[in-house]
This record gives sequence, structure tokens and C-alpha cells, in this order.
Amino acid sequence: MDNVSTTSKLSRLYIITGFIYFLAGVILLTLVIGGIIPMEDNNPIDILLLFGFVTQLIFAISYVFVPGVSHNSFANFKSIIVEYLLWNIGVILLVSIMILHIRNIYMMEIGAAALIIGAVIHSINIFGTVIIKKHK
Repeated sequence: MDNVSTTSKLSRLYIITGFIYFLAGVILLTLVIGGIIPMEDNNPIDILLLFGFVTQLIFAISYVFVPGVSHNSFANFKSIIVEYLLWNIGVILLVSIMILHIRNIYMMEIGAAALIIGAVIHSINIFGTVIIKKHK
């Protein structure tokens, strides 16, 4: 399988996962507003909607549009898989910690580190696609 079709499949995976987080965030918000689930703050909902939904859509779209604009594809699908896994581990870990009221600083640091590393990998892939010239 070539890199372009694999990247396209991974972009679709980002979009599907993003919408799963969107639905989870909307359901959680509805349960909180309805008084079914007591929640002191909206941090888990914010993480689901911002990092789970919005950011994953941005990642997916950037992997589709940036190579088309720059006529180059620097991203390696293996690095995109690592990025996807780290990003989702970070989102799930942070949301779980907040919903379950787990007071473990190490789990929070692992979740935050996973998000940071995922963001760095994504940035390297996108900057590499824009900056590196294709050899003919």
C-alpha cells in the first residue's frame, strides 16, 4: 500500500474518532445539564470537544490538504499511527482521570506528555511536507 492511500485511511480514522469524541462530549454535557451526572467543572467535556473532536479533525484535514498544496508528502504513515495512538491515549487518560476524580499526578503527566509528543510528531510531519522539496 502506498503512502498516500495509507495517509488517506488514517485521516478517515482521525475523523471517525473525532466524531466519536464529539458524540461522547455532547452526551456527557447533556447528562450534566440534566443533573444525571454531577460535575464540578466542564474540563472533561472541554477536552473531549477540543482535543478529541476539533484537533483530530484539524489533524485529518492537514494530512489531506497540505500534501496537495505543497505537491509533496513527507509524512510517514508509521509516524502518523504513533501520533494517533499517543493523541488518543492522552485524551482518554485525561478525560478518565477527570471524570473518575483520580488524583494521580503521574497519570496526568503521562496524558499531557502523550498529547505533547503527538502534537510534536504532527508538527514535524506537516512542517516537513511544506518545507522539504520533492526530489525529481
